Amino acid sequence: MYVTLKAKIWLPVLTIVFLFSFFTMFYFPNREGKMLLNNYNNEVQNLASTVALGVKIALKEQNYEGIQTAMEFVKENSGFLFVNLIQIDTLWDNEHVHFNLRESVFIAYPVKSKYPAEMVSNDSILIKRAPIQAPLLSGDVQLGFSTEEINENMKNVRRTSLMASGGILIVGLILGLLMARNISIPVRALRDAALRVGQGDLNQTIKKFPKDEIGDLSKAFNHMVQDLSKARSQLLQANEKLSQTNNLLESALDDLKSTQAQLIHSEKMASLGELTAGIAHEIQNPLNFVNNFSEVNSELIDEMQDEIKSGNFEEAVKLSRQIKENQEKVNFHGKRADGIVKGMLLHSRSNRGEKEPTDINALADEYLRLAYHGLRAKDKTFNATIKTEFDESIGKINIIPQDIGRVLLNLITNAFYAVSTPKPSAPKSPEGDFKTPDGVFIPTVIVSTKRFKSPSGDIGAEIRVSDNGPGIPDTIKDKIFQPFFTTKPTGQGTGLGLSLSYDIIKAHGGEIKVETKEGEGTTFIVILPA
Repeated sequence: MYVTLKAKIWLPVLTIVFLFSFFTMFYFPNREGKMLLNNYNNEVQNLASTVALGVKIALKEQNYEGIQTAMEFVKENSGFLFVNLIQIDTLWDNEHVHFNLRESVFIAYPVKSKYPAEMVSNDSILIKRAPIQAPLLSGDVQLGFSTEEINENMKNVRRTSLMASGGILIVGLILGLLMARNISIPVRALRDAALRVGQGDLNQTIKKFPKDEIGDLSKAFNHMVQDLSKARSQLLQANEKLSQTNNLLESALDDLKSTQAQLIHSEKMASLGELTAGIAHEIQNPLNFVNNFSEVNSELIDEMQDEIKSGNFEEAVKLSRQIKENQEKVNFHGKRADGIVKGMLLHSRSNRGEKEPTDINALADEYLRLAYHGLRAKDKTFNATIKTEFDESIGKINIIPQDIGRVLLNLITNAFYAVSTPKPSAPKSPEGDFKTPDGVFIPTVIVSTKRFKSPSGDIGAEIRVSDNGPGIPDTIKDKIFQPFFTTKPTGQGTGLGLSLSYDIIKAHGGEIKVETKEGEGTTFIVILPA
């Protein structure tokens, strides 16, 4: 609920005024009236007891003048009306069984007073009694005082309270008006100015400053508006510069995108080059078999023709069987070469393929051999131990073969690069000690697969590429999947291989992570859903 500042000022002021008015108009007069009346009752009762004591003493001494003197003791008191000496007689019935008490005025002062013994207090008179027990008389002293004075005093108290309450009300109203004027008006001016500033008008200033905290607030508001005006001018200038800078950045971004596309293309070409080198080496084996068996078949045909000419048909049949077997081997190795070429064509496609059921073990084995032969084609001195540990229960999983092949090629190529220049402190791989008995380090790369089951029950394949190289330092472990980050020397890496691999695995709904320890080696783990 919205409450104005003026209302918040008036509410406590009026509350305090009404509380004081209630106190001065009702509580204080009633309290004072009760106190005055109580004191008056006590005073009259004390006077009655004093007269009774004097009368009792005079009766004991049978001093009747003393009785009169005791009764006249109170005649000078303000409000005095009368004093009666009441005698109480016991009246029995004829059978002397029941009795009644009869009160009668024995002596009265003033003598001609007409106040009977049975009279009680009322609004205009206060009656008090004090008992007397004497040999000659048993009764009460009855004392009557007027309440006119006490009533007048109570009226004076109420009148004074009413005047005080009126004065408090007037003072409260004046204070409320002054507070509302000195607080509400400046605050309202500040509010209106702040609203206009919020709408964009920075020419607003407060011209009147009260000498208090609101004045300080007004001055601070003016300084704030001035600072905002300066800041807006600076901001406009900065916006102009930013616009110019933005244009330059857009141009630089276009250049960067072009460069990035070229780098990605270079990475793909480098990957394709490594793959091609491996394929060239790999395809050389079936071609050698084809050439060798073709030459052997040519020689066998010559021999078979000689045997036919000599009429040795049984030997010619044996030679024909050998020729057929060799022909089958030529056909087998030709198909092998054909498969390698088709794989190269699939890898070199620029567009993304379709997912298809793929034997992940065969894919990993193929790219392991291609990566190794590719490095051997570039560096004849390179040599490494290759191990595979494939889980045959995985079966086929639904992937894009050329994309996952590119990931495997990147990871395996990096593993071979890591073990090509191992540190002396890196003698082990995840499988144990890889030193020869004479202490020579053996570079080793292990590619393994196994059936994977997630905590949620999903089935997939886990591929591990491990090496016993120097490992990855903790300082750069979190950066290896960032684009353009590379630890290879300038010109040997673009920093896009692991980044592209990360994107490909994520696109497949999988996960790629790394486990490494400096001096012992690195393992890249790829998890693919089935």
